[in-house]
Amino acid sequence: MTTPADELRIARQILDWDPLTMARALRLAGTPEKQAARILHMEAGKRDVSGPVQVAVEALLSGWRPHGWSEDPGPGRGPGTGSPPQG
Repeated sequence: MTTPADELRIARQILDWDPLTMARALRLAGTPEKQAARILHMEAGKRDVSGPVQVAVEALLSGWRPHGWSEDPGPGRGPGTGSPPQG
């Protein structure tokens, strides 16, 4: 039986995202280092995966993306910043 931690890790692998990109898609707060660490702690079972995070991950797997999401945000911006397009 898989745990929510396993499901988060598997979902991230399916999406082919690093921990920071997953954290940005989930709009976790904090510095990039803390965001990535939070994902890794959830995947390791050191931190609970909340119900809202589980629902958001299910949505991400179905193809939904946050408003303004871009996996190729352009020069000077990392992947998955969630920043709206300019213009």
